[in-house]
Amino acid sequence: MDAIIYIIVGITNGLFSSGAGQILVFYLIYILKQDTVKSREFSLIVMPIISIVTFILYCFKSNINFVQLIIFVIISIILGFVGSKIMSKINSNILNLFSGVLLVIITAFSLWRLK
Repeated sequence: MDAIIYIIVGITNGLFSSGAGQILVFYLIYILKQDTVKSREFSLIVMPIISIVTFILYCFKSNINFVQLIIFVIISIILGFVGSKIMSKINSNILNLFSGVLLVIITAFSLWRLK
């Protein structure tokens, strides 16, 4: 079962470049009954590795603005550090609620754009 979830996470990240971390966190929290904060930390360790591999593969097929990429990476690292400090202080139920609401909003927006 774990291997199937990991395959789904990898394929989702490769196809959509988003959502795979949410699938992994959902699996760890609700199926394996892991601690919410530990599950999110695990996802934050695994997802960059998958994303780097996906990025390298897309580099050969796309025209990427590397200056814009570097600026984005620097800002993301700084805000990722801030977010991880805040996450460790928030109740896990609030984290799950926020994550779920954010996922619903992103899904609704994506469906709205399909029109």
